[in-house]
Amino acid sequence: MGNDTSFDAVKHRKKQRTKNNLKKLLLFLLIAAFCGYLYLERDAWIPKLEGIGSRYEAITQNDGTLAEGNFPLSITRNAEYQAALVEDNLFILNASYLYLYSLHGDLKDTRQLAYSKPVMKSNENFALLYENGGTRFRVDRQSRNIYTKNMDNPIITGAVSPDGVVALVTESDLYSCVLQIFDKNGKKLYTRNCIERLSDIAFTADSTGCVFTELSAADGDVITTMKRIEFDETDFVWESESLSTLSLNVSLTENDHTCVIGDTACAYYNEKGQLDSMYAYTGTLKSYAMEAGNAAILVWDEKKRETKLVLFEGSAAEPVEITVNGDAKAVQVYGDRVYMMNAETIIAYNFSGKAVATVNLDSSYDSFLKKDNYLFLLRYDKIDRVDFKE
Repeated sequence: MGNDTSFDAVKHRKKQRTKNNLKKLLLFLLIAAFCGYLYLERDAWIPKLEGIGSRYEAITQNDGTLAEGNFPLSITRNAEYQAALVEDNLFILNASYLYLYSLHGDLKDTRQLAYSKPVMKSNENFALLYENGGTRFRVDRQSRNIYTKNMDNPIITGAVSPDGVVALVTESDLYSCVLQIFDKNGKKLYTRNCIERLSDIAFTADSTGCVFTELSAADGDVITTMKRIEFDETDFVWESESLSTLSLNVSLTENDHTCVIGDTACAYYNEKGQLDSMYAYTGTLKSYAMEAGNAAILVWDEKKRETKLVLFEGSAAEPVEITVNGDAKAVQVYGDRVYMMNAETIIAYNFSGKAVATVNLDSSYDSFLKKDNYLFLLRYDKIDRVDFKE
């Protein structure tokens, strides 16, 4: 009888083990099936998980303490000025002088020019200074004035490439305007008589050619057409179809596509000058910036009473739209970052639309420039500097 009881106990334990093993196997199969489902549906759930994580990812908060010492740089009352960062200097231009300051606010040089209506166009290496409606222009670097020249006819607009090649558009008695190109030493390379008025110029990567925008009118609307030229050729490389907008800025991307920002639309063209993508604004353009074909705009929607920051990373096919504070007033593009200023803050975004750094401002400014880990804050009567790191 005791043996029967022992046998039943062994049988029961064996049955229980089998049941437990079946449960473990079933649990394993369920986990495996669930993992397989997650793998098959990864394109749907991974972006959502990343989005949740990004909400809690820390944004670098700069303390907003203004630089002391030489800052702020005071601007003479009622003296309009233009500012640019060239090499390692802050260039400040007014009607009489070009001032060069170090990034720490030390006055390095003062150069007299006395232009009636001075304009400065610049990049990281050169500054082109010319008289709007006058005939004089010059090219400067941090170290010195490279050359100074006089044109035969009044200057309308101009541009300078990172290699020091200069494009100037002048008035003409026989044509709408004349485009002239000078090499880095001031020697004339190219001349083109233009039937339509040129509004902007963007150089190719090697400075051997450019894309320019022409303005015309059709049925009461302003029309923009772009043309690509090489300075050693007579004919156009390509001519785009007309776009119903007033061209404000043109730029070339790294893959030789062209971006034009107009007052009503932003459009991208491929390497053959064919329209590739376009974004029409649903509001009023407030500010814009572009570098190497990456662009950002601020658009005010009167109906919705809101401002949108719209980002274009080399294309207008899939723009990123961000609703921002209505008082947003200035935007800049530096490399792979977009910097937006409102009344109290400057925020840095990547082109995916994620905020990566911010700084609070104690005062209101009109615009700003960025160099290394510094922001230069521009107001009509002074220039401040604040640290900005990511």
